[in-house]
Amino acid sequence: MRILMIGLSVAVSLAATGALAQDACASLDKGNLYIGQVLTQAQQQQLMAAAPLGTLHCGRTGCWAQAQDGVNYRWGRDGRIVGKKVEMSAPVSLPGWRGEIDQAFADRLGQATCSSFTVFEDELDGGRSMKSAPQSTAQGQTIVASLFGRGTEDDPLTIEMLAVEQ
Repeated sequence: MRILMIGLSVAVSLAATGALAQDACASLDKGNLYIGQVLTQAQQQQLMAAAPLGTLHCGRTGCWAQAQDGVNYRWGRDGRIVGKKVEMSAPVSLPGWRGEIDQAFADRLGQATCSSFTVFEDELDGGRSMKSAPQSTAQGQTIVASLFGRGTEDDPLTIEMLAVEQ
């Protein structure tokens, strides 16, 4: 199945699943860059220079930086983008959002994105998180999406998408 990653505002695309059958799939993706894209040294330097104070973190394996499009991008030492993170303090645009992560939200979001999500209980703070089954982007990269947080100003709902190493 081919899923076009267009935008967080529940952009809808057609995904071919058979000879004549078609499904409408929403996307959790947002931002101007895509997972699997290789950044040049100049692009990496530009992202690092433009990152707001406190949003740039680099280590042995690569860097995280918030870009001007509001997305936090993670790239490895080779410049390949391996992850994205989006924070939402009011996630009302997500299919099935009713103020908390629960199985009903996981089911509705799974139907809307043509994926499946598993809900996990957090033993430390009593909250919940959820994780998608591996899925393929329009560029052919396999990713997993994780959602956590309460969707408030103090604890925004965070959507983190990471490349699956193959």
